[in-house]
Amino acid sequence: MLATVVPNRGDVAAFIAGEVSRWDSRTLVERAENQLGKDLQFIRINGTVVGGLVGLIIFVVQRILALP
Repeated sequence: MLATVVPNRGDVAAFIAGEVSRWDSRTLVERAENQLGKDLQFIRINGTVVGGLVGLIIFVVQRILALP
């Protein structure tokens, strides 16, 4: 199988990119939710928590550096 796939990997990548580019956002979300299942909710929560913490760190550093 590798002997077939490796030489044609550019074509395979182009085919996959073409298929995915034709999906509308609703189809893309549905497919991601079907594949990821319950893990998707944890990914969203972790992204929110990490984003909030990074924002807080930036805010605190900005305040510390702005002190006279």
